[in-house]
Amino acid sequence: IVLNNTGLQNLLKSAFMKKLFLLFGLAMIHFIISAQSESIERFRKLYKEDKNVFFYSSTIKMLNTENEPEIADLLKDIDKIMVLIYEWENQKFDYQEIIQLKKDLQKEKYLPLLAINENSGSIDLYKRDRKNRTVGFTALATDQDNLVIIDVKGSIDFGKFMKFKEKIDLRF
Repeated sequence: IVLNNTGLQNLLKSAFMKKLFLLFGLAMIHFIISAQSESIERFRKLYKEDKNVFFYSSTIKMLNTENEPEIADLLKDIDKIMVLIYEWENQKFDYQEIIQLKKDLQKEKYLPLLAINENSGSIDLYKRDRKNRTVGFTALATDQDNLVIIDVKGSIDFGKFMKFKEKIDLRF
């Protein structure tokens, strides 16, 4: 899949976003995710994102252009990935709404999993458990230009993810 939007490509290439996606992958260790967040959906109804990327099961499988069995096995249990990008300059909300979104996630029984704050931004990861099983996972990342929300439905095997990451690292 080729993203034609240069701004989106640059955002995804930034060091901060690379950290986000790496942490996001690591945080999905052995998590089974079966429902996306209602809080995120409510936020999305109130504030229209500037850019979005949705990967559904069939689209995710198309990422395996070389039909590599390891990649197919890694991606087979991911049903949907939703990435919402809000550019601060285009939005009418401020950081207080982000704080409220975090509170709403916790009311929805999402537990803070990881919080990283640095000068250029922050990353917050949340998970939701039901009957001793993780059923939800959400990441919120802010920097000086954007709020990025990632919500996933599906599961990933951490061991397979690390093997895949090593393979990618060797290629670059």
